[in-house]
Amino acid sequence: MNTEKKIQLNLSIPERCRNLLRRMAAERVMENPGQVVTGASIATELLLNALKEVAGETTKEGGTKK
Repeated sequence: MNTEKKIQLNLSIPERCRNLLRRMAAERVMENPGQVVTGASIATELLLNALKEVAGETTKEGGTKK
C-alpha cells in the first residue's frame, strides 16, 4: 500500500473533458461493478502517469525506465 501523503488539488477543466472522464468511469464500473471509479480518480491516474513520464520515470507505454 502506498503510504505517501496525499493532498487535494483543485483544477478547472472544460465541461466536455469532465463528461469524458465521467463516461470513462461509468465504462469501468460497467466492466467491474464491484469497483469504485470516479471521473476524479481517472483524472488523478492520468495526471500522475503524465507527470511520471515528463519526469522521466516511465515511458509512454507506462513501463518503468531502467
